[in-house]
Amino acid sequence: MVLRTILLKSVPYLMSIAGGILLYTGAIDNAPNANLRDLTINVSASLLSIPLVFLLYDYTNSRVARQMKKNLANSMTNKLNILMLNIIIMLREMLGVRSKLTTESLNRMLMLRAHEISHRLKITSKIKQELHEYHNDLDTLLYRNGQNEVINSDVYQTLSSLSRDMTRLINESKFRRNKRLSSKYVEGIMAHILDWLDSDSIAALNLQEHILKPVEVEKSSKKEKK
Repeated sequence: MVLRTILLKSVPYLMSIAGGILLYTGAIDNAPNANLRDLTINVSASLLSIPLVFLLYDYTNSRVARQMKKNLANSMTNKLNILMLNIIIMLREMLGVRSKLTTESLNRMLMLRAHEISHRLKITSKIKQELHEYHNDLDTLLYRNGQNEVINSDVYQTLSSLSRDMTRLINESKFRRNKRLSSKYVEGIMAHILDWLDSDSIAALNLQEHILKPVEVEKSSKKEKK
């Protein structure tokens, strides 16, 4: 399929080159007068230069597009890392976790099951507000970067599942307030965070750096907004 695509894209260039060569050789050998010969040679030169112009344009455009995509990916990664850290801090507050935030304590928290979560779970008005805010931020990141194909399909699916469980938790805490179902959705949210860390080693390293830095989440958020 790749070879076929390359061949199809090459056809206009090859035809332009062939036309330029035919006109040039025809003008040299068969032109009835000098004026017609010069005109034909100029046309053939144009046909020969067209592929070069378009190839240079495609190459430049491709380089610019790759650089833009790289910049978008870096920006998205930074925003996503801070957002995930905020979600983790929110989950710790929701579950009443008081221990120092380290990679070990994070892994232990993310491995909790629904029945354990149910005994700890407490969703305050502040947490509801944060849950709405982080859910909206995640949806915005997915929408913008999904269109630009910055996020690979596996990570995108994991983050979409995370957004879906956050939506369910929001609705459950707002309407029915069933603690068992809320615990199940919290378990799903933490499982998706684990999947995200497992599927993206760079993200895991970046998040670990954020955890190890003695920086408050609120300061991180303000800095990111600036």
